[in-house]
Amino acid sequence: MRLKIARKVGFCFGVRRAVEMAEEVLKTEGKAYSLGSIIHNKQVVEALSKKGLEVIKSIDEADRGVLVISSHGISPETAGEISKRSLKLVDTTCPFVRNAQSSARSLGREGYTVIIVGDANHPEVKALYDFAGKKTYVVKDAAGLKALKLKPNERIGVLSQTTQSMDNFLGVVNAIRDTKPKSLRVFNTICKDAQVRQAAARDISRRVNLMLIVGGKNSANTKRLFEVCKKTLRKSYLVETERDLRSQWFKDVSVVGITSGASTPKTIVRRVAKVLKSSAVKAEKKGRLQTVHDKRK
Repeated sequence: MRLKIARKVGFCFGVRRAVEMAEEVLKTEGKAYSLGSIIHNKQVVEALSKKGLEVIKSIDEADRGVLVISSHGISPETAGEISKRSLKLVDTTCPFVRNAQSSARSLGREGYTVIIVGDANHPEVKALYDFAGKKTYVVKDAAGLKALKLKPNERIGVLSQTTQSMDNFLGVVNAIRDTKPKSLRVFNTICKDAQVRQAAARDISRRVNLMLIVGGKNSANTKRLFEVCKKTLRKSYLVETERDLRSQWFKDVSVVGITSGASTPKTIVRRVAKVLKSSAVKAEKKGRLQTVHDKRK
């Protein structure tokens, strides 16, 4: 059995930046609050919690002290409420998310009907919705447009949750174009890192017998990677850590592919690979497990 590990695993730039900012605050302050999970990875959040980062659901839970804003960003309304409090703000919003917020605000101010492609319950999308204003809708995919009953000759602007797949985003854009809007402005706000990971995951899943996607089950970008792989390879599994691995998955499997979500530490990916190596050695004493770091982009 061989392992093919994607070239880009571990934290993306935005997640690494957020975690480093939080750790720096904890070194100097000793304690801080996080409005929601700073990133969507249970293991990382638990590690930061042990260092003094307390996750809260509402700013009402933090009257004073340091408040860390997650990498997913916050709405203008929430930012306004925070400014009224005696709180020291540390904003770790990902630059790619901030760019999407700027696009949403621009479209809203210019009077466009704004369509956001993404998960309506995700904190990033909730914030984008508020930036865009009243004439805003969130759709999961092209099928979701039917319920909107868009009018012909309408001015429409489209942007995306940063972790969406390009295929899904373009599917929505093309469906909107078919309604013949008066004007259509499209902002590709999908993170470059997400695009690279998805393309690599799709490529690797075509060249292996089984695919592992390592990351938080509440992570949008990890779930998107899983969906991309699942379309290509039925035997694709999302695991948070090595503890989620099941021996029955690997029957008659000779090549395993591994990728990770952008909020997954490299240490967890390494642990998954280590377990697979040791398991293979135990199962086949004369065999040797070969690890290949895939160099394709």
